[in-house]
Parts: sequence; C-alpha cells; structure tokens
Amino acid sequence: MSIAPDFQHRLIDNIQPIRQFFAAQAIHHALDLGVFALLDERPGLSTEAVAGALGLDHDRLGGLLRFLRNEGLVVDEAGWALTTKGAGLPEFAPWYEMLVGGYAPTMLQLGEVMRPGAPWATRDTTRVGAGSCGIGAYDAVPLVRSLLAAADPAVETVIDLGCGDAGFLIDVLETRPGLKGIGVEPNPGSVELARALRTKRGVEERLDLFTGNAHEVVKLELPDEGRGTCLMTAFVLQEMLEQEGTAAVEELLRSTFDAYPMARWLVVEMDHQPSAPVMAHGLSLAFYNPYFLIHTVTEQRLESRQWWAELFERVGLRQLHLAYPDPRADSTGLQFGVLLGRV
Repeated sequence: MSIAPDFQHRLIDNIQPIRQFFAAQAIHHALDLGVFALLDERPGLSTEAVAGALGLDHDRLGGLLRFLRNEGLVVDEAGWALTTKGAGLPEFAPWYEMLVGGYAPTMLQLGEVMRPGAPWATRDTTRVGAGSCGIGAYDAVPLVRSLLAAADPAVETVIDLGCGDAGFLIDVLETRPGLKGIGVEPNPGSVELARALRTKRGVEERLDLFTGNAHEVVKLELPDEGRGTCLMTAFVLQEMLEQEGTAAVEELLRSTFDAYPMARWLVVEMDHQPSAPVMAHGLSLAFYNPYFLIHTVTEQRLESRQWWAELFERVGLRQLHLAYPDPRADSTGLQFGVLLGRV
C-alpha cells in the first residue's frame, strides 16, 4: 500500500474526535472519583497516596493520571498536582455529569436506535438529573429568579415537578430566604439524592419531597385557589410530550389551573432550532448540538418556543413574563423561561 506524504498529518486531524471522546470519559470519571478534588486540596501526593485516599487500584489509577498528564491537566513534579487548566475543570463538572455520565449509554446505542422500529435509547436518569440541576445553577436559576420576582401575586411556594436531585430547586430557594419548596420526582434514585442534598444544604424545614409524577400535583390541595404558589417544570414538559403526548401536557396544564386558577406556572424549555444560524455559536456547537442529538433518540421531544406559545394559548394561559439566561452564561437565546397564569 502506498502511503501519501501527508497521511500522518491527515490521520492526526481526522482522529481528534477520538482523542476528545477518551478525554471526556477520563475527565468525567476522574471528577466523579474525586481525583480533581483531592489534588486541589492536597497537591503533591504520590500515586500510592492518591489511590489509598480514594480506595482505588494503584496501577489502574496510574494509567488514568498519566493520561490526564499528557492532556495537560495534571503534572507529576514531586507528586501529582493540577495544572491551571486542570484546576479550572471542576467548575464545569455538571456538564460532564449530564452529557458524559448520563448519556454514555445513549451514545453506545446510537447505531442501533437508527433502525426502523428500534426502541428508544436509554440513559442514566439519575446522572442526567443531577447534571442538569448543576448546569441550571449557571443559566436557569438566574432566569427563574427573575421570573419569580416578576410574579404577581407574590410567590411563597415553588412546586418543582420533576425535581431530579432537587439541586436546582434548592438553588432557587437559597436565592429567596422566605421561599418554601415542594419537589416531586418519579425516579426513586433521584429522590434519595434529593433527601441527602436537602440535609447537606440545611433546607429540611423549607423543602418537602415526594416520589410521584407531575399529574399528582392536583392532590396537593393548595390553599386559596393556588394563590402564592408557582409550579415549575424545568425541561420536564419535553419528556411528557414524547412519553404521553401533546394532549396529556395540555390536560395537565388545563386541569391544574381548573383546580388552582390563582396559581402561576413557570416553564423552562429549549427553543428547538437545530438548523438555525445560531448553531454556529461556540456554545451551540459545544453543548446544544449534542443536546439536540440525544433528545432525538431518547424518549424526549423538543419543540420551538413558538410551538410552546401556541400550546399555552390553546389551554387558556397567558404568558405573563418571558426571560432568557444571563448572556454571560448563555448568549445563544436557545434556552427560555416563561411565567404562565390564567388570571
């Protein structure tokens, strides 16, 4: 076989996605195992010391550390330590938790689910929920805070339907000391994480947790026709839309406001624009392009902001306020929040 003079150059260029695949996996697991946190707290440890502190196999950990060293994330100079680049990674751990940890099973099934009649790809819903809540602290929480501040009458209780590990809801509660929360989540694993996080963050008296689905909200017996209560679905209606259908989403909204006409409902969703010019944006390529792909093959359905506006109008709801994330965190305009009310 004849090898062209530029073959190695083209090889290096064309297998960069493979390098990034391995790097993403290695970083996610190193973060999850506590390697980054330990080296940040105690730099200069030997491989044996790191393995002992984290309960890991010495030889296998050594391979992982050497990989991270060659990627410029750690150095081995009189012991292991984080580089400047490595020290900055933990801030972005939620993105790895959701997209790499949560959707790793999805990507393994990608080829199979392309076949006609194939079942939906699976995902680690506990990791997806935890990662999503962590990401939300940067983009969705400020958005929600601005909408709650604009609500009239004033909101005293937020009910998060599909709260995951409740990290997102707790972040919202911490922005307003007098606010109370109720988290409803169908995944028992996420509820267990939520209970532990509720204790860790010291909000036991302000946050009640229930295992169940969004339809059970009508059983909560809200006082004063729901006045002072704001229901919240952050990236949850997209799941209902695929799993139960448009009519089920409409019925949930309609029946809830029939029972509690004075309530408010805060929706956070994605404006599904996978072919729009904004997809050339750096954050679109780094986050939304993968996000849109995985939502095509898992049991979730994304729609445009206009589509959601028309659905809300059909069930007799008014869009009282519209908000987007702080552009310092996300300037794409692809994530949006809307405060809904009937009265």
